[in-house]
Amino acid sequence: MHSPDSALVLGPGGLVGTAWMAGLAHGLRGLGVDLGAADLIVGTSAGAIVGAALATGQDLAHFADPADNRGDGPRPPQADLQRMGEVFAVLGAGLPPVEARRQVGRIALDAADPEAEQALVAVRRRLVGTDIWPPECRLLIPAVDAGSGEPVVWDRDSGVPLAAAVAASSAFPGAAPPVSVGGRHYIDGALRAGANADLAAGARRLVVVEPMERQAPGQAASATLGAETAVPLFPDEASAAALGTDPSNPSAWVPAFQAGQRQATAAREQLAGAWPSA
Repeated sequence: MHSPDSALVLGPGGLVGTAWMAGLAHGLRGLGVDLGAADLIVGTSAGAIVGAALATGQDLAHFADPADNRGDGPRPPQADLQRMGEVFAVLGAGLPPVEARRQVGRIALDAADPEAEQALVAVRRRLVGTDIWPPECRLLIPAVDAGSGEPVVWDRDSGVPLAAAVAASSAFPGAAPPVSVGGRHYIDGALRAGANADLAAGARRLVVVEPMERQAPGQAASATLGAETAVPLFPDEASAAALGTDPSNPSAWVPAFQAGQRQATAAREQLAGAWPSA
């Protein structure tokens, strides 16, 4: 497959990162800049949610406050802070990547819950707005096999329903249950390689959106190497304050979305000359 002319990489960031990216993309659309016009979109974890909505041309306004559209539908899973702590302990232990992923997978599988999984997929489907992969834009969604620790990258030819792919890619152990696809369980795609910007290698124009960048400086900048034109976008000071330090904090959703919208004006200037509509 030939290299894409333009690629958009949307990284992980939990609930608040999802809201901020959606607000940023929604604000940019209002200014005439459509990030969803990319030839290739790589969406990981929170980025899978927003990337799928962008790639399928959904109106992002409903991200402003998901509670307004939820009604009596399923609720997002409650975070298990103890389990999340166990995961971060494994990730910080200096293990070989595949072994670390296996151990994290075991922690995730201990919390496998079919009912919670179904609720998670339903919540993701509602946010994305469709279960059909985009026919034109190439959308890549990474996840990790919880049993083997091996990463996978799904696209429209993988035979995986879009909502299930998005749910699996955003199923960080402790924050969400593992998601079953084809008889196996899958967890958060960020465990493969963060924002997985390597999947956009060869793009002439690259935009990398990293909600966690201020907490892990340098990731977005390094991810843009190799592109002719590259723009990293991450929360400015005001957005960082709105996101706070807990990515799973539901009360920060609305402020994070609004902060992303406000940051869109500055982001449009950053994208000038790097993105067709900017």
